[in-house]
Amino acid sequence: MEVVSNHTVAAENVWIVIPVHNRRATTARCLGHLSELGVSAWAHVLVVDDGSSDGTRSMLEHDFPWVQVVAGNSELWWSGAIRLGMVTAIQGGASCIVWLNDDTLPQCGALEHLVNLAIERSSICGGVSRTSSDTFVYSGGVMLRRWPERLKAAPRPEADPFSVEWLHGNLVAIPAVAWRRVGLNESCWMKHSFADIEYTLRAHRAGIPVLIVPAAQAAADYNDSASYWSWADPRLSWWDVLGGFGSPKVWWYLPGLVYFKFATAGAAGAVDCVWVCVKALLLGVFKGIPIRRLTQNINTTKGMS
Repeated sequence: MEVVSNHTVAAENVWIVIPVHNRRATTARCLGHLSELGVSAWAHVLVVDDGSSDGTRSMLEHDFPWVQVVAGNSELWWSGAIRLGMVTAIQGGASCIVWLNDDTLPQCGALEHLVNLAIERSSICGGVSRTSSDTFVYSGGVMLRRWPERLKAAPRPEADPFSVEWLHGNLVAIPAVAWRRVGLNESCWMKHSFADIEYTLRAHRAGIPVLIVPAAQAAADYNDSASYWSWADPRLSWWDVLGGFGSPKVWWYLPGLVYFKFATAGAAGAVDCVWVCVKALLLGVFKGIPIRRLTQNINTTKGMS
């Protein structure tokens, strides 16, 4: 059903950057939704396909010929795909760039509202993406004890825009003044987690207003993955925690965590990183896993002598 918005966009040359990887059905749903909203009438829609192997590229070419596509090598992750998309948009003369995750479906008029406010106030503006039953709300928050603290509940849609220190990357409008002042997001060390938080926090600290816009609502899938799990989650063994230090999929991926802590907290961030590693070791001792493994190894060695 056609639900084209009657909102207008004051900005020219708006680009919507959508990073994707092996989520063909989710990507198709997002683009179909944008088509119903009539977004292609006022924005360039750019999909950064990071080496999908599930037929995403052929689906894009066949079903969505109005979408521009740039390809990655399966090693970009979220932050690399966003950076490549922003570079492409800036080379195309973008005046405003929107980050949009493919599992996020903006309500009618939400994108236009974000873009207009971002241009009008020279601010980075983030929408409010709610999962079913408000299981999780992607929006933004503040830094508390050198750690990002997100909003506990979704603000009312009728509430006025308000300042925060950082934003989730699901639905964010970024005017040209932002990247001209602070550059692009880091993508070498922070491959997935923290890249959106660090970039918007960096802009906030550089004097660029960072706003949550409650009127810009969206529906989002709940990302029930280790990216958001606590180490106390029973689904994680100590070996999962240990392996996560080398996996960009999780928030405690060590290169990304170290970069984030140093970039946002300086020398104090080093203490935080040491404490995270100590906590992991203590968790292993508490669960008794290393001790059991060590005992098993000793017994096996004795049996071979």
